[in-house]
Amino acid sequence: MTCRHRWIVHGGESSDASHILYSVQRSSSLRMKTRLDVFLPSNADENVPNFQVIGSYHSQSFKVYKGETLPAEVNDNFKLGSFLCKGKESFQVRVYPGVDYAFIISLLVILNENDF
Repeated sequence: MTCRHRWIVHGGESSDASHILYSVQRSSSLRMKTRLDVFLPSNADENVPNFQVIGSYHSQSFKVYKGETLPAEVNDNFKLGSFLCKGKESFQVRVYPGVDYAFIISLLVILNENDF
């Protein structure tokens, strides 16, 4: 385990290890762009992430990658005053066919609520 912040996402309300859906951790704290590494439970050694989320809080845009494939993109629909009220943000989310929408939205929630 590294000293980097890590999220572990479980299915339902169970916190049992057998119900882990995936884990997320920041790749490096010294980068200009945010990069999160996403690991599925089948990836026990965690040498290479199953997915990567790369983006910028400055532009409020993020892309989710699975290897070289781009399964989803997220862009902030900025509205004047939305920066004053947390929870009033609006996002445009593009999820490509064959991708689990709930998975992508859960990554967005982790990014938005934790200011990685």
